[in-house]
Amino acid sequence: MAGEDTQILANGNVEALTIIPPKMTNGNGLICGKQHNNNGSIPNGRLHEISATENGKLIMSDEKSSSLHTEFDDPDVSCGWGPCRPHWLQYFATKQAFLVTFCITWVLQGMYYTYFVSVITTIEKLFQIQSKTTGIIMSATEIGQIGSSLLLTYYGGQGHRPKWIAWGMILFAVSSFTCSMPHFIFGEQLIHQNEMFFSGVGPGDHNNTDPMNLCKLQEQSENITLSRFTEQRIQNKITTVVLAIFFVSLLGVGMGQTAVYTLGIPYIDDNVASRESPLYFAITIGVRILGPALGFILGSFCTMIYADLSKPQITPTDPRWVGAWWLGLVLIAAMLMLVSIGMFAFPTRLPTSRTTPKRVDAKKPSLRDFPKAVKRLLKNDILMFRTASSVLHILPIAGLYTFLPKYLESQFRLPAHHANMISGVGGILVMGLGIIISGVFILRAKPNARFVAAWIAFTAVVYAIGMGVLMFIGCPMDDFAGLVSHSDGSSSFEPTCEATCDCVRNKFSPICGVDGKTYFSACHAGCSNYTVVDGKVSSFNNCQCIGSNLTMTPPEIASTATIGYCELECSNFWVYMVLFSVFVFIHSTSEVGSMLLILRCVDPRDKAMALGLIQFAIGLFGNVPCPIVYGAVVDSACLVWEFACGERGACWLYDSNVFRMFYHGTTGGILVLAFVVDIVVWYKAGSINFVEEQEVEEGTVEEMATLKSQDAQVVDNDYL
Repeated sequence: MAGEDTQILANGNVEALTIIPPKMTNGNGLICGKQHNNNGSIPNGRLHEISATENGKLIMSDEKSSSLHTEFDDPDVSCGWGPCRPHWLQYFATKQAFLVTFCITWVLQGMYYTYFVSVITTIEKLFQIQSKTTGIIMSATEIGQIGSSLLLTYYGGQGHRPKWIAWGMILFAVSSFTCSMPHFIFGEQLIHQNEMFFSGVGPGDHNNTDPMNLCKLQEQSENITLSRFTEQRIQNKITTVVLAIFFVSLLGVGMGQTAVYTLGIPYIDDNVASRESPLYFAITIGVRILGPALGFILGSFCTMIYADLSKPQITPTDPRWVGAWWLGLVLIAAMLMLVSIGMFAFPTRLPTSRTTPKRVDAKKPSLRDFPKAVKRLLKNDILMFRTASSVLHILPIAGLYTFLPKYLESQFRLPAHHANMISGVGGILVMGLGIIISGVFILRAKPNARFVAAWIAFTAVVYAIGMGVLMFIGCPMDDFAGLVSHSDGSSSFEPTCEATCDCVRNKFSPICGVDGKTYFSACHAGCSNYTVVDGKVSSFNNCQCIGSNLTMTPPEIASTATIGYCELECSNFWVYMVLFSVFVFIHSTSEVGSMLLILRCVDPRDKAMALGLIQFAIGLFGNVPCPIVYGAVVDSACLVWEFACGERGACWLYDSNVFRMFYHGTTGGILVLAFVVDIVVWYKAGSINFVEEQEVEEGTVEEMATLKSQDAQVVDNDYL
């Protein structure tokens, strides 16, 4: 009968050789030949060759080709698509190739979330959606994760994981494309309405450089009001349809992205040595951070392109500008579909896997055993506290980044594309740098579990303190004419002078006067005329409230204004971004340690389930309430609402002081709670030993090698 021989190589590796008896039907025999040196060791620590005999003659074959041929015959460890398993493709059945494919996938999925965040302001303005409503819609992603995480990781974690991941990628890509459909259905109509709204003069097809009298337009106010009411009713119906499309699409996105994280990380961990895990985790998490950064950058470029891909006479700094919010969604969907083809090709396990190769003999997962697996995790107190800590870390960080571009636009009056670019580079890339550095540190220094847990707690308290500092760094709104602060901390607009025209005073259409002040609207500035060039309002004239402050300027110049905000002169922006980046960097250094604590505090068979449980908890208690809570925080700072049929629409202007205090205060308060839970994890982390697991793993390999050598000697005596 056949047997196995085990050889300890010079470099410490173990090679198991199959011994096949020489008595075969064709009279030929196959033996495994080893070329030894004088010391009996194998040169360079490698199996030199495999030899066969035919008619008494020894035939030599290349070791690498034979190895690839063997892997080609085993579908569990060979790359391919169904029966199509070409020989050249087997060179990609490596942990490095999977890591590259996995990282590209994770980057693309990470791009989606921050890209959607970067175009939230455009979407809210175009479809008249409140931030709180946007938050509820975005929570659909987490509902999809919650609904699929536990069962997916239970069945997929013990099945063909790369295929599960690939199907998740396809679902993600289809949902991403569906999310862009409102543009193709309603885009042109809503873009036209938005341009008319921000001009503040109602509909018209004027293309004239002659001044048009605003007061004469008010004589037709009854007809305009009726037309406006009809438009609002249509707008409400469109908004309802758009919200439904977004919700269903984001639900599919959540279900699709769950497989990548919960199945991909354990797959990598099972195919690398334990001592290499920190480096691989640092690479995967660090590269994934590129996704959110690239998402903000892609959002910056797309919002610089007009929504219908035309070249209008206005610039991205104009309030009437509507960026191509849909374009990035289509690009991400297309790239994910392409990468999914490569993910489908990977085998159930890689040839160098640390897991047992006899997966076919393993017990298949059943729904009956599912409650037992969940109960096993729920009884792990370290995992439970680590889960609570993860929720309290993720909730404020996700909330902060969800509305960071909106905050920068409001607080420092940046255009959307600048806010998106800065959010990606100043926040996300810094986070990626911290993750990679911390992973290399853990790989080199090999700290124990209590040190890692203590560092996580330290980063939480530093971030909380940092949020307290940033509460007091912002820009005032003293360039707004007529803005009055009240004793309760709120603010409101009051007319700066009596205008001769009876304008609608609750319609926010900001203009910038030559006096450097931003006015609520042309009505608030007392303007009576406007000029149209190329079909768009270019300027306002005869503004009574503006000219009264300028004595040295000719009246015809002193009383003019242009559409949009005045340029804000505030030097606190760069101070804010430097401090923000420092606090983000410090907090990001806890990510790799957090992942290691989770994977090392559970039984190896429960790795995927543990990540699925944490994903479930983060989704249910963190990411679902996160956009809703922060959306309510953002809405609470609104000064000027758009109303449609008596219902609130989008917010046009925020109180910078209230926004700054609530935004950072909420984040800091939640991280204080995270610090308290991290202290409990630190207290209990003494039972986790990273080093011991590596020693046990290496010892197990040596024991298996010894047993196989003894068994092979018996076979040698019988057949050789």
